[in-house]
Amino acid sequence: MLIARTDGRALPGLSPLRQMMPYLLRGRNESCVYFEQDLDLTQTLRLVEQLNTDGTQPPIHLFHVILCAIVRTFAQRPQLNRFVCGGKIYQRDHISLSFAIKKEKSDAGVLTTTKLRFSPEDTLQQVAARVHEAVLFGRGPRPSRADQETALVTRLPGPLLRFLMWIQRSLDAWNLLPSALSEPDPLYASMFLANLGSIGLHSAYHHLFEYGTVSFFATVGKVHKKALIKSLPSDPQNSPQHAFAPSPEQLVIRDVVNLKYTFDERITDGYYCARSLDLFQQMVESPEQLLTPMVPPTETKMSSQAR
Repeated sequence: MLIARTDGRALPGLSPLRQMMPYLLRGRNESCVYFEQDLDLTQTLRLVEQLNTDGTQPPIHLFHVILCAIVRTFAQRPQLNRFVCGGKIYQRDHISLSFAIKKEKSDAGVLTTTKLRFSPEDTLQQVAARVHEAVLFGRGPRPSRADQETALVTRLPGPLLRFLMWIQRSLDAWNLLPSALSEPDPLYASMFLANLGSIGLHSAYHHLFEYGTVSFFATVGKVHKKALIKSLPSDPQNSPQHAFAPSPEQLVIRDVVNLKYTFDERITDGYYCARSLDLFQQMVESPEQLLTPMVPPTETKMSSQAR
């Protein structure tokens, strides 16, 4: 491809199988892999309560913790931040997250979307401030740019609208789509999230969009009680002598949140994705690390991970 994209770079040196994946699996929903994950919120909710008791402004919510942990996971595991377009695999050059905002919690409440670009160095408080501002704007009377553009094009006759969408997809496939169109579009992002827990719902699997470049969709469910099996702290005096003896375990009731993920397998393999979600889980369940800026990964480390 002679023309470079404005939102990512083509990846040289991929394995032959990885290069063939966009041709073996032509669309995102043909390439879906599904994951789900239960997160133990014992320490998370304790920290959120402590920060809000101390008067942190704006108030910190669980969704902010999840967003901050996702940003840092994408920074440390850059293969997640890839996308497929025009039969090629690209590495996105930034981390952007999109999510839906319901203007009011009712059946008639209008749904809008927003897209925010984050830095790996953003702390939990900085993420919360950005999201708080975006939610206030989204629930205000002024429509977002994406909503304005959608309202405009939907006034067109169906055949003309389909023709314009074909032109946009073609320009995107040939790396000719202007950044003025893709940059504000919520479907050109690293991940799209739906915070279903904010409206009292459990998580659910969601399709990927064939339009745009989102390779990951995640839904966040409501906090609920669940029985978990946890390992007990080892006691050297009473521990079994056998080296391979299992650790003692107990059944505990904890506050948990369930996340469900839909993932385009063409960008990387499921093992890499699963290991990345382990890192994400560790950040959410031990969130104190999110209060300080993350040391950005070195260029060498990111390059080695991006193969």
